[in-house]
Amino acid sequence: MDIQSIIIRLVTLAVFYFISDIFLVPAIKNLFDKNPKKAAHIFWWINLGLLFLACLAFFIQRYVNEDIARFFLYFFGVFMAFLFSKLIFGVLLFAEFIIRLIVSIFKNKGIRPNKPGEKYLVSRRKFISQTSFLIGAIPFSGFIYGMIKGKYDFTVHKETLFFDDLPAAFDGITITQISDLHMGSWDAFAKHKLEYLVELIQSLQSDILFFTGDIVNSKADEMDGWYDVFNNLAAPLGKYSILGNHDYGDYVKWETDAEEEDNLNRVKNIHPQLGFQLLLNQNTVIEKGEDKLFIIGVENWGKGDFPKIGDIKKASEGIQKDAFKILLSHDPSHWNAKVLEEEFPPQLTLSGHTHGFQMGIEIPAFRFSPSQWIYEQWAGIYQKGKNYLYVNRGLGTVGYPGRIGIWPEVTQITLKRK
Repeated sequence: MDIQSIIIRLVTLAVFYFISDIFLVPAIKNLFDKNPKKAAHIFWWINLGLLFLACLAFFIQRYVNEDIARFFLYFFGVFMAFLFSKLIFGVLLFAEFIIRLIVSIFKNKGIRPNKPGEKYLVSRRKFISQTSFLIGAIPFSGFIYGMIKGKYDFTVHKETLFFDDLPAAFDGITITQISDLHMGSWDAFAKHKLEYLVELIQSLQSDILFFTGDIVNSKADEMDGWYDVFNNLAAPLGKYSILGNHDYGDYVKWETDAEEEDNLNRVKNIHPQLGFQLLLNQNTVIEKGEDKLFIIGVENWGKGDFPKIGDIKKASEGIQKDAFKILLSHDPSHWNAKVLEEEFPPQLTLSGHTHGFQMGIEIPAFRFSPSQWIYEQWAGIYQKGKNYLYVNRGLGTVGYPGRIGIWPEVTQITLKRK
């Protein structure tokens, strides 16, 4: 990420963070009317202090070890909770301001007070400030819950997909997809949670296991102490994996290029140590009798300033064009931008990366996440013609160390012949 991107993101964050204070500070003074100045001063200390800690957490993760970085991310989580509460609080008070403005216009029969020295706007009732604070506390509580409980709420999503050209020997085959472990996001005391996760994955008894990138946040050392947990993963027809954008170590300040390259090599070596076949712009084949199922794995390719190392043409070399293919590509933006442009694109593409923004609403009649403002395909199953894309919501976290509404996911997909 270049310095221009960082500055743009920080300025945008600051605008969103402070804009609601236009309405929030007067409401605090109204709520604590016995000592309004002191209440406002305390608010500003909390306000600026959390912003400072959040920015500190953002920058120091490039320079400190994982334990310290993870500790500061919890401050970032509290900051996010405070930010969203402020935004909701600000929206409520802005709506209340518009109502007071309309009432004042009708009351004063114009745009000016009737008498000199008279306030134009009708006064805000203390009850309104209290109610707004209570409503604003709901998202704050939700963010805290997301850090304490939500990040461990492992959820299984199941899909059955039908294909005209699925080889007969693979009719009914099951695959499990996991993604975005981000090992640096897990505290040591959560080891029993990840042991349960592995048991959950194994309980599905799928034929194939896929991992679609971001095994670490940045450093290979993040996996230290966890090998014994994930070595228990097994699948009768094999385990296959790819790299994600975080696996290249681009989010850490390295002393030398050689140090960065050594870390990348060690990240790559994690996969065979866990029994996964890492596919780096490569393909492999699973055979049953005369029938074949090709697995293609590309390195990361993402829109914007993400690495664009993935090469589907190179990865597909040696495969018959009309063969049945499953593509592992970490970033779902690759699907629209490159994959579907192929003459014979893979029938099924599996991605991760988005995390579903780690927050949102998913109920049968309605789905929403801020992730959909960035990615056309951000979570779940998508179809264009005869081609499918599944975007896994991921398991670990980046930035905000929790999940709200978009729970950590294990996917099981069953492939069927039409």
